[in-house]
Amino acid sequence: MPQCRAAPKRSRLMRRPEMRPGKTRRAMAEGALFLLWASFVAAGCAAVASVLYALQPRFRFVWSTGRVEATEPPLPTPDPVPLRSPTLGGIATLSVWAAAGLGIVGLAMRSLALNHAPYSNLFEFSMSFGIAIVLLYGIFELRSGTRLAGAFVLPVACGLYGSALAFPSQGQEILVPALQSPTLLTIHVALMILSYAVLAVAFGAAAMHLVQGFPLRVEQLGGRYEWLPSAQRCDELTFRAVLVGFPLLAAGIALGAFWANDAWGRYWGWDPKETAALVTWLIFATYIHGRGLRQLRGARKAWIVVMGFFAVMFTYLGVNLWISGLHSYAGV
Repeated sequence: MPQCRAAPKRSRLMRRPEMRPGKTRRAMAEGALFLLWASFVAAGCAAVASVLYALQPRFRFVWSTGRVEATEPPLPTPDPVPLRSPTLGGIATLSVWAAAGLGIVGLAMRSLALNHAPYSNLFEFSMSFGIAIVLLYGIFELRSGTRLAGAFVLPVACGLYGSALAFPSQGQEILVPALQSPTLLTIHVALMILSYAVLAVAFGAAAMHLVQGFPLRVEQLGGRYEWLPSAQRCDELTFRAVLVGFPLLAAGIALGAFWANDAWGRYWGWDPKETAALVTWLIFATYIHGRGLRQLRGARKAWIVVMGFFAVMFTYLGVNLWISGLHSYAGV
């Protein structure tokens, strides 16, 4: 019988180490964490640049350098014109889109590494929340043409980034049974994150409205600070953001009820997170109803939006940390 020749042995230099699936996922998870850190740095740069852009010297006066005789009438002082550095504004905008892009890629890599969407724990939800705020603020800035709201919105996103990255989680490939409804649950969580992010933008516009002040006389319709948009413009931006976030919140709550029936056998059980989400929805419903009937005027409109965003943060964070319930499975 002919003897079979053994295949020639490959040298150590010719061998290509085969990476096991677990090792590949670990590498992807580490790469995702690096991208999320890079997104955090970019978001921090955007927040700092936005604050500096808003707090630049408010007015620049043009003074005449020529000598004027005492007998001549003084030259009229020109009206102050708010001037800002376009370079600083460009850095803020570029950093916003860099943070959003890096964050989205990082979340996608983490999802591929763990075989599920990023919603299994508070770390993943916080990162998704912060990245969504940055992304939707970028769209808001592009549509509205104002960069000033970033000084109020982006620090919130940076706080979410920081709180998540301070206690990073390795994640888990096998989810608890309540989270094993991939399609419905993913859409539910995505809608809630998007609604919270849009309402964070509304909060920034409302805070800008409160800083700007509210006119008391017709000749003061611009508000107190010419370096900020007018009070009417801030109110309009707030209302537009709420009109987007409110139906997203309603759809997220409704889908959550369908998912609850699939996971726990009932549509509504007055779980702390369900109740807090309903209270948040009612606050913004009050804002829309009162504004439509012109029953809310002045500071009350902006304060209701601010209160609604505090309810958002309590629903998102307070219920998970301080109150036990069916939504406490995620942990930190």
